[in-house]
Amino acid sequence: MAAKSAKAVNGRARIPARSARGEKARDKLKQAAMVVLERVGYHKMRIADVTGEAGVAAGLFYHYFPDLKSLTLEVLEDFVASSHDIEDIEKDVPRGDWYERMLAHNLLIARAYAERPGITRCLLQMADEDPGFSRLLREHFIEQLGWLVKQMPRLFPEAGLTEHQALMVIYTLSGMGETLLRDYFVNRQPELTAGNLAVEEITELLTVMLYRGLFLQNPPVEKLRYTRNLQYMVRA
Repeated sequence: MAAKSAKAVNGRARIPARSARGEKARDKLKQAAMVVLERVGYHKMRIADVTGEAGVAAGLFYHYFPDLKSLTLEVLEDFVASSHDIEDIEKDVPRGDWYERMLAHNLLIARAYAERPGITRCLLQMADEDPGFSRLLREHFIEQLGWLVKQMPRLFPEAGLTEHQALMVIYTLSGMGETLLRDYFVNRQPELTAGNLAVEEITELLTVMLYRGLFLQNPPVEKLRYTRNLQYMVRA
């Protein structure tokens, strides 16, 4: 068995691969775990499920991972870390178009929930069970919001917002969207899913509500499809 003195992942020792071939096998196990986690979840996953999905001998597992939790945490951490590249997210967004900027960021998040509801469920479960992973998720969420938080003083110079105030405002507005995504795609709340909305419709709703909450006005109506009638939600 390989030594367990490798670099730590979120405070946990990682068993290293000793060669390029070994690293490939290790990645193969992680990819297999992603499939199994999506299909059955963390609590029902077995080592045999992972090695079977990867097409490798069961004994190979312990050459790279001490247990299923270590594998799961590493897979989930990789999944979380892979979804934050502002330049790539906004590559097709017209300069200065705040609605489209918000839409692009929300679409990335909504697609992750829609395409990987099982993985997202695992993220939430693991956050409840592992304090270190819970902290990582919160830090990542704050990092995701950082691009907008940094713009707040420029957008609202007369407000004199501190950095902390800006974060609290954006965290509050965005947190409501996270709740909707979780209950729609992960928990499949019947009252919410009855309308059978497409990912793009959910994303538009999230973005319109964020835009309204932040700018106290409606986004350009020509950009809207599913939520066009919300322009009439204005107090007389």
